[in-house]
Amino acid sequence: MNSPPLTDTPVSAAALVQMGRQPGPFVLALDGQTDPAALLDCHEVVRAIPGRRLVCRGAWRGRDVFIKLYLDGGKHWQVECRGLQALADKGIAAPAVLHAGTADCGALHVIVLEAIQPAVTLETALSQAHEEEARIALLQQAIVCIASHHCAGLEQRDIHLNNFLLAGECLYTLDGGGIHDAGVPDLPVQSSCDNLALFYAELYPDDDALIEKLLPVYLQRRAWDSEVLSLAMFYQRVQFFRDRRLRRFLKKVFRDCSAFKCQHSWRSYRVYDRTMDSAEMVEFLADPDASLQHADVQHLKQGNTCTLWTTRVDGRQLVVKRYNIKGIKHRVGRAFRKTRAAVSWMNAHRLWMYGILTARPVALLEERFGPLRGRAWYISEFVAGDDASSLCGQATLDKAGQVRAGQQLTNLLAQLALSSLSHGDLKATNFILSEGGAVVIDLDAMRKHDAAESFHRAQRRDQKRFMRNWDACPETRTMFAEMMLARKLVTGL
Repeated sequence: MNSPPLTDTPVSAAALVQMGRQPGPFVLALDGQTDPAALLDCHEVVRAIPGRRLVCRGAWRGRDVFIKLYLDGGKHWQVECRGLQALADKGIAAPAVLHAGTADCGALHVIVLEAIQPAVTLETALSQAHEEEARIALLQQAIVCIASHHCAGLEQRDIHLNNFLLAGECLYTLDGGGIHDAGVPDLPVQSSCDNLALFYAELYPDDDALIEKLLPVYLQRRAWDSEVLSLAMFYQRVQFFRDRRLRRFLKKVFRDCSAFKCQHSWRSYRVYDRTMDSAEMVEFLADPDASLQHADVQHLKQGNTCTLWTTRVDGRQLVVKRYNIKGIKHRVGRAFRKTRAAVSWMNAHRLWMYGILTARPVALLEERFGPLRGRAWYISEFVAGDDASSLCGQATLDKAGQVRAGQQLTNLLAQLALSSLSHGDLKATNFILSEGGAVVIDLDAMRKHDAAESFHRAQRRDQKRFMRNWDACPETRTMFAEMMLARKLVTGL
């Protein structure tokens, strides 16, 4: 359990609104609850939407609880209560509602839920399941749970991996606010298909190969045959929702939201990972070039086009890539275009959404003059390891190590292909062989292709460039040729 609040004075709704995204520990007096034991101890804010909602871990009457606070009136509170009641009425496993009411003389609406412990979200459970059999078992359990929703006429409209909680063998449904009761005993086919596809779109494209094994589980639960919901139809809807989800997320990475902090003015634009917000990080982002004078700086590249170096901020080793302006002509040519730093920032988040390893993006900075863009900085975490050129002409890896590294690189290329992504510059130095696997970097030429013909042309160029890395190493080239052929990646090399 977390530390108790620093004060025993109940907080007001107005004070919570003023605290913004990061309110500290606080206590809350529920309306109509005079017993001192009925005070809500809010230890930790799990999620904050300023001025609207807070979700907290805490304690109430001697037990651990989750607390949902609604700061914008009772409308969303009522929706949440109805959804939770619908789950209970239909026999769907969900955290029990311990209290639903108001605080601060009705200015706050409150729901107190039991804290199910020990438990992990479905997203965490899947991230810890490295074997295909374990992933299939978890996904089957989730699909059975979703099918039970649909059989009861319920639809989780905010369906995602973190709205399912795994405790032992039981999978709980969270977030009553997203529960819609269709008012029929059995959800219609199209609504069912879209809802299941929306859930599956949360998974990485790598998991699409499992659809053939998982869809029959759902069909069996609904007593449907494959003609009612075909594999092709379902796969098409998964792709539709995944593309929509990605488009919406990539818009968020350029604005202020729960995940990112964005600041912009006439002369500058800055967006960075909110989890890394600190006084030291803010000072660094105000003038990243100042870190070039630090004793621990490592200069990686100094050119007319870009300057690359590493430095440490808050104990993290970061890589800073500054895109330079070479002259007046170059400045005019780049002024109205998205900066290469912005492209790298967007593509890094795109790869993370697809489950493709790249250096964690930290920040994007741009010099601005109104709508005109100048120099720009892309900042990411440093990834330890040798680049892929170590596979050629060096004895740093034994045969087994070379094969393992080759498989990691080939798998990465396959992931890019599944996502219709071309890199644009697949030289060996743009891959890092880290402990966690092969990591791709230098993302400013990466492109997502909507048309198959365009993608295949770019893929052929990428693969030819990749194979040129091994011209001086016939054994390595042969290894990659065989591995890529096995993954059906060779397109006219």
